[in-house]
Amino acid sequence: MTDLRTPASALLRRLPLIGLYPAEYRAAHGEEIAAVLAEAVRHADRRDALREWAALAAHALRLRTRLSSRDPAGRILAGAAPFLLAGGAALSVVHLLTGLLLPESSTDFARAAVGAAQTVPWALALLCLTLGRLAPARALVLAAVLSRIGVAAAAQFHPGTALTQYADPLRLWVVMGVLALIAPPDAVDGSPRGRSWTMASAVALALPMSGLAVLWLGTWPEDYGNVVFPSSVQSVLDASTLWPALVMTLAYLLHLGSPDTDPLRAGGVALAVLPWTVMVAPPLYRSAPTDHHDLLRNAGAVLALLAVATIVGTLRRTARRNRTRPGASDPTA
Repeated sequence: MTDLRTPASALLRRLPLIGLYPAEYRAAHGEEIAAVLAEAVRHADRRDALREWAALAAHALRLRTRLSSRDPAGRILAGAAPFLLAGGAALSVVHLLTGLLLPESSTDFARAAVGAAQTVPWALALLCLTLGRLAPARALVLAAVLSRIGVAAAAQFHPGTALTQYADPLRLWVVMGVLALIAPPDAVDGSPRGRSWTMASAVALALPMSGLAVLWLGTWPEDYGNVVFPSSVQSVLDASTLWPALVMTLAYLLHLGSPDTDPLRAGGVALAVLPWTVMVAPPLYRSAPTDHHDLLRNAGAVLALLAVATIVGTLRRTARRNRTRPGASDPTA
């Protein structure tokens, strides 16, 4: 047993844990949980002990809220988490790039620093997830969400400053981050194939969006906030607004169409499409729709994409399953 006189043990005695678990789980595994925690913090300092407690407390809350890897909602969130992170990281790269290339960035260090503080953690989280380091990736997403909320709150008291640079898409960032964080980490796909899917999705989002933003900055470098585009250019920009939702919908279709994929996890990829209902407008991707008409139009477009993908993916899944069924190729069988 752990020495109860150590600082780590004294800290843990003041923190609730066993009571956080559902009653049935607590009755069946309470002693085991206490023993695991005691062993984990036997030679730990206060910081390591607090980390072990936080991991078990998070597990307890996921069981209590039915968001564990055993529950349908947990499996859906686990399927969504990598693609939510990919979307957040891709948009962060676009914002970071355009923020560095804007004319005032060369003279306004505060603006560049605020932008980097809100965007770099997302990109680093994607890198950690791609390398198979889920815990640091989650910590970076948490830091990114808290940073963005903090900057948005500070911007309320200092309007018109660098703090308002990314205020409009706040809901999109927070929704993607929170959904990714509450997913059960033990159910997130950490396989090489799953990590490749995540990185490919982020690249497919970031490259066209970054290219469009950089091309626009090179074409209309002055008075960029008040440019009125020709109708042909505006039509292309309007169509490109759907790009993030289209990329994520394609990932959903491919997952749903694979017989090897858990349907609930595939449904999670569809969940990752829904935040893009609050589609950010090109070419700088910093303004989100606030008009109800625009939101309804975006919701209709996203739901139409998901409906088509669901039909096609289900048919593809059924056809592939029939082809792999024993005797399916023999008409006389």
